[in-house]
Amino acid sequence: MVSSSKKELFNDINEMSFMLDDITLYLNTHPTCQNALNEYQKFKELRQEAIYKYTEKYGPICRYDVSVDNYWSWVNMPWPWEKECEK
Repeated sequence: MVSSSKKELFNDINEMSFMLDDITLYLNTHPTCQNALNEYQKFKELRQEAIYKYTEKYGPICRYDVSVDNYWSWVNMPWPWEKECEK
């Protein structure tokens, strides 16, 4: 499910983040629903995989993705949403 191009990866991250938010709202009122808990875990793992792939190829998306190898260099680059507009 995780794409490989920059735009597709960024879209995947946004979609999976939305799914996690949506499932979280459901779990607020149905905390023991095993199906929802399983879906939450699945989308959480997919999102983490997409963030890892994006960060490895294109740099950090947010401050939590900054590593020793790419420390603060991200402030010199366009923000992720600006990268799409450069076309």
